[in-house]
Amino acid sequence: MPDRHPPAHDPLDEINLHLLRELQRDARQSFADLARQVGLTAPAVAERVRRMEASGLIQGYRAEVNHAALGLRLNGFVRLRILPGRDQALVRFAANRPEVLECHQVTGDESYLLRIGARDVHHLDRLLTQLAEYGATHCVMLLSTQVEHRVLEPLPA
Repeated sequence: MPDRHPPAHDPLDEINLHLLRELQRDARQSFADLARQVGLTAPAVAERVRRMEASGLIQGYRAEVNHAALGLRLNGFVRLRILPGRDQALVRFAANRPEVLECHQVTGDESYLLRIGARDVHHLDRLLTQLAEYGATHCVMLLSTQVEHRVLEPLPA
């Protein structure tokens, strides 16, 4: 599981913040396009981006995939209260199942929160039956998404 707490970074200046915003909006922009936006040369922008990557601030670039186009027409979340000694088995299960899009260990009455996708109700039922081997489940299905892929900004001090 990737470390979600990277080391402290040098303070971000306005140029790096602008670059981060733009890369989050469209990571396919060329360094030349980014350079025009911030008033630097393309090599200077490339070096700034390389430093942000090396520091762990930028952790990667991904394609956004349409889940329904891949057959996952139902999307939702499963809260799971783990049975004693089943944590590692659940994490292995989640890592090897394409229906499990995310798996988070959480606080509260449940131990894990899984983001899931399924083809249809029968597929969902089979997945929930399999997850019940690891603990008690509570499933909520998505009707619509109101905020998604927010551009992250540093929090005020």
